[in-house]
Amino acid sequence: MEYRREIGLVYSVDEAMAKLNNIRAHGFSEHEIHLFAKDIRPLHSLKMYTEINIHAAGNWVDQMISLITGQNIYAVSLRILQLTQEEVAHYGHGIEQGAIFLFAEHEHPYEKEPIKQRVPVNIPNVVD
Repeated sequence: MEYRREIGLVYSVDEAMAKLNNIRAHGFSEHEIHLFAKDIRPLHSLKMYTEINIHAAGNWVDQMISLITGQNIYAVSLRILQLTQEEVAHYGHGIEQGAIFLFAEHEHPYEKEPIKQRVPVNIPNVVD
């Protein structure tokens, strides 16, 4: 099956809204969209009125993992995504600089295998 994803790094809430609308236009549902930011306060209205997942990058869990692993705290925030090390470093650095990282992923509905028709099975009558 084919998986589709959209990734964006933006530097303002207005840019984030434009990118979100673009992601939605490509067929992604709100629950498939994740936003990561150092400061999520400007994104509270999205969190309250949509199903978009808002993640505070650099939270205390990320800080603890960063201490243990030695990784950048904002790169650690992206550990739940299946990104390359280069992508994690790039987007983690962007978040550290104040950017908002947008990520959406889902199975493309047109790439799924067709549903197979069930064939009725004739069960013989058992007579005692």
